[in-house]
Amino acid sequence: MAQSDMRGGNYAAELQAPEIYRERRRKLREALDGGMAVLWGNGDDRGAGDVGTFRQDSVFFYLTGVELPNAILVLRADEDTLFLPPRDIDIERWTGPKWGPGDDAAEALGFDQVMSLSASSIVLDARIRPVPSFEGRMQAWLCEPEAVLWTEFPTVPSSAELPATHRLVAQLKDRTPSFGVRDLSDVVSELRQVKDAGEVALMRRAAEITTLGHRSAAKAIKPGVGEGAIDGVVYSAFREGGAEGLAFPSIVGSGFNATTLHYDQNVGVCGEGELVVVDIGARYGYYCGDLTRTYPVNGAFTERQKSLYNLVLDAHHKVQEAIRPGVTLFDLRKIAYGVFQDSRVRDSKGERLGQHFIHGLGHFLGLDAHDPGGDSIPMAPGMVITNEPGLYLQDEGVGIRIEDDHLVTAYGNENLSGSLPTDVDSIEGMMS
Repeated sequence: MAQSDMRGGNYAAELQAPEIYRERRRKLREALDGGMAVLWGNGDDRGAGDVGTFRQDSVFFYLTGVELPNAILVLRADEDTLFLPPRDIDIERWTGPKWGPGDDAAEALGFDQVMSLSASSIVLDARIRPVPSFEGRMQAWLCEPEAVLWTEFPTVPSSAELPATHRLVAQLKDRTPSFGVRDLSDVVSELRQVKDAGEVALMRRAAEITTLGHRSAAKAIKPGVGEGAIDGVVYSAFREGGAEGLAFPSIVGSGFNATTLHYDQNVGVCGEGELVVVDIGARYGYYCGDLTRTYPVNGAFTERQKSLYNLVLDAHHKVQEAIRPGVTLFDLRKIAYGVFQDSRVRDSKGERLGQHFIHGLGHFLGLDAHDPGGDSIPMAPGMVITNEPGLYLQDEGVGIRIEDDHLVTAYGNENLSGSLPTDVDSIEGMMS
């Protein structure tokens, strides 16, 4: 049955409870140690006749769970305020009904108040009194003694146009130069690195749906089948599995295309005797899955392919055994590199294979396929990373990558995608 109340946007397959987002805002406020935090959601300027799908900014969504466009979050001492555009009934006939400012929206979305971005007026004591816009309220708040504004300041190339955040802060500084400005990007990134139980549940489901895509892809791969056809089968499986869409553009590369790490044209054809790398991810509740398997187009690996594949699999297993609190992605990459470099298997020139492992071991995963986190950050329980060693031998037209999603636990890790097999016999069995 179709949903009748779509005022929240309703793009995500599943949301956490409003109190979860409120608790995250409390942690952020606590970490900032004073001042006011302001975050802008993504805009949506679609008008009558325009078609597209809105996706909220990841940081904004993490702190609010709000999927409404052009929203602004303001966190003050003990008050969470959401600013929304006033409702436009004519545009809503095209883009769907949306929550607007008011007490009903505040209760439904979990905020102390939901206010209008625009200036207006009210009648109070028989007199018309002005109600300031968002900018007017900001200016008044920043006039307070020792005011500090915390917001995100992404790095902007010197030749690029400044984003709205930078421009608005500059305008406010022109009018009220005394307030301080701080960047909260690192604080939010650190909060996002450790997932709560609800986030883990959503990521587990994203991984489950991604495995459905792989099983469908494995059945579809045959000589002469287009990479785009496999891409389509994957997307269909994701949607049938309940995902809202792709975590990133699917990579389906056969033969030489498999040696391009982020190949995403998917316009080639699977050739006889080739290997095809399928690197895909479903998005569920805004959270990402990211799994890669490598399949023999003919349904069976050649001896050369099998020797290379099993070497990548050995590196994958050794890394999985090492994932635990305290280690870093850099530590884990050294393990995989050592497997390749120490192997007796050689490339076509008789040289060691370490040089053909040309990327990092993995990355942090969450609301974004490449979530905040780096190679030198020690693992902690609740972090989710990918484990994706690979070898890419261009002169042989062979690319091999095996990738799973791992939750770091107190004493090791859990493979969230462990139900999708990796061994040669099972890969070949999935294709039959």
